[in-house]
Amino acid sequence: MSDYNIREAFEKIEDELIDSMMRNFSRHRAEETKEGYNWTQWQAEQLKSLEEYRKHNAKKFGKRFKTINSKVEEMIRTAKADGNASQEAEILEAVKDGFKAPKKPSAHSTAEFFKVNDRKLDALIKSTTDDLKRAETAVLRMSNDKYRKAIFNAQVAMNTGAVTYEKAVDMACKDMLNAGLNCVEYKNGARHTLSDYADMAVKTANKRAYLRGEGEKRAEWGVSLVVVNSRQGGCPDCAKYIGKVFIDDVYSNGKKSDGNYPLLSTAIKNGLFHPRCKDSTSTYYPELDDLDAPLSEDEIKELDRQRGIEEKQQYAQRQAERFDRRAEYSLDEDNKRIAQTRADEWHDRADMLEEKAKKAGNSLPESVAKSQKTVIMKSGSDVVALENQRYGRNKSTLVNKTYVDSGEYKRKYDSATDNKEVNKSLYDCAKKALKHRSGTAFEDMYWIDGETGRVMLSVTDSADERTITYTDRIKKCIQTNNNVVTIHTHPSSMPPSIEDFNSCANNGYAKCFVACHNGVLYGYHSNEMINPKLYNLYIQKYMNGGFSEMEAQVKTIKKLSQSFDINFWEVSYNG
Repeated sequence: MSDYNIREAFEKIEDELIDSMMRNFSRHRAEETKEGYNWTQWQAEQLKSLEEYRKHNAKKFGKRFKTINSKVEEMIRTAKADGNASQEAEILEAVKDGFKAPKKPSAHSTAEFFKVNDRKLDALIKSTTDDLKRAETAVLRMSNDKYRKAIFNAQVAMNTGAVTYEKAVDMACKDMLNAGLNCVEYKNGARHTLSDYADMAVKTANKRAYLRGEGEKRAEWGVSLVVVNSRQGGCPDCAKYIGKVFIDDVYSNGKKSDGNYPLLSTAIKNGLFHPRCKDSTSTYYPELDDLDAPLSEDEIKELDRQRGIEEKQQYAQRQAERFDRRAEYSLDEDNKRIAQTRADEWHDRADMLEEKAKKAGNSLPESVAKSQKTVIMKSGSDVVALENQRYGRNKSTLVNKTYVDSGEYKRKYDSATDNKEVNKSLYDCAKKALKHRSGTAFEDMYWIDGETGRVMLSVTDSADERTITYTDRIKKCIQTNNNVVTIHTHPSSMPPSIEDFNSCANNGYAKCFVACHNGVLYGYHSNEMINPKLYNLYIQKYMNGGFSEMEAQVKTIKKLSQSFDINFWEVSYNG
């Protein structure tokens, strides 16, 4: 389960709480008499339903909360292990490229550090899960309180004028539907839903665990120098740290005597690695690495501009979700229709701003873009970038349309799945997409119902090369179906990428396919997220060993399948 799945799980619980409440209002209508509505009897019925609602939710969601919390602990421990493994691979690459590791610390001091590190990880897990438990209790309590308040407010709404029962209930529930079950209050007074809080808390914990895993491996090698870099453009508040070297006294057991550099703990105290921070660190090798100059004021302003776009997009998304709730749960048909219109408007605006934010990220200042490379190692005259390197740039993107129309190509899809209707849709979508994108570097993608073969969604207008952007509409649609089969094109005719595998795991797809422009069809599946950095390190290792990009990618996938729950195969016709 990923942090995305954690958020999704809590969102489903919030939706179920609201849905159950509104269904009770719809089912137990107030009885209308000549004298008006019999509110006394209605309130008695609703209060009885409220008590059943409270008991049922405590029992039902208590079990689900327990399952989610156990997954959170598992995720945090996995994040630490991932950080440890990727750091070891990176250090070994550095040694091969000429890095001379310092004398390793004594076994006694290392053992003591590991004990302390384990205790800190346990404390991080306990703190995160305890906070989640408090928030989980709060969401159940708030749903009960909102239900009780709506019961009494509905009567007040009816007494204010000639409105229908449905409109009265909608008025009573308007505040709740606007805000959602925002049961968590931050120190600054801002209120957030359980799903939003859990998303922040789990991502923060995972990041700290990953950094702790990296630091543990550095400490084992006696390495403590790190450089701050940005993963996604960086935070304007932390931009002053990008490209600077620190002694990692927080995660890597560094000491002041390790060099003439500031301590990482000082930067963290001043705000580095705050919740939702986009920055991270990588090991600094003085004899191998070139440092870029710190960001200029203009570059920091550009980051600030990008953040402004992102904040507008997040606001638009919150508004879209607000009107989605009102469209979904309002009882009055007019209210539902009006809310749906507003929701569509806000979704369009959110999608537009998301695209704008992405373009702003792609046009970041050069020094910011450079800082996104985790490490650059010099090997003779070659510069080997271990991250942000794009594999599979095959210039030949023309499709042999005659072959795509042939019976041989069509028969490949006969064995793609066990469902004939799904196989037919896969072939139809692949043929259409390949002909549409022939000679270009753009991709098309289709989402297919794994039971009926119906095409649920498609993206055929992507303006970004070799990528598919998941809009909120796509995410919402696939959340409602646990048997989704996907197919998308690869202009480069390469096997599925690490992003493809992680998307499959993240979204819980049943099976996925890649239709290559050269006529090859790949199938793949993943139940587990893989650190892209680890993937890229294996790719580089095999390419340094003389393998082509294609061979390196296939060998990397096979290597990772030995440790991760992923599967990959070429689909062929054996008739």
